Amino acid sequence: MKRRLWTIGGTTLLGLALLGSSGVSHAQETTIPPSTTPPVTSTTPPVTQGDVRKDTQDIRQDRKDIRQNKRDLREDRRERRQDLRELGEDRREGASKAELTKDREKLRKDNQDIRQDKQDLRKDRRDLLEDHKERRHDRRAAHDK
Repeated sequence: MKRRLWTIGGTTLLGLALLGSSGVSHAQETTIPPSTTPPVTSTTPPVTQGDVRKDTQDIRQDRKDIRQNKRDLREDRRERRQDLRELGEDRREGASKAELTKDREKLRKDNQDIRQDKQDLRKDRRDLLEDHKERRHDRRAAHDK
């Protein structure tokens, strides 16, 4: 039977001496009771070569989406520049209020399109990073099998 002895400070020692205790009652047994819980098993299915292939396809699609979003963004910025030129020309020529309002509305729409394209681009970049992580994880898991 293993006993663990406790180290005690001066005040505690004085208290024990006054009470007449030898300190043996404070020793503890160090036996560990057996575990009743079953071992944890993984619920995820094993990684296959198909998982890695699918992740690679997802990465290719994300890259394609990013390229398309960049094209859309360039096109929207081009349209905005054109609409700004037209608005400036109309102001110089003294166009009617209706014409200026129409040009401003076009600019507002162009700005909204640019904002949306930027959001799409950010989302696709996040998806690409996530797919890279998944593929890396699947490759490591397949390699460790």
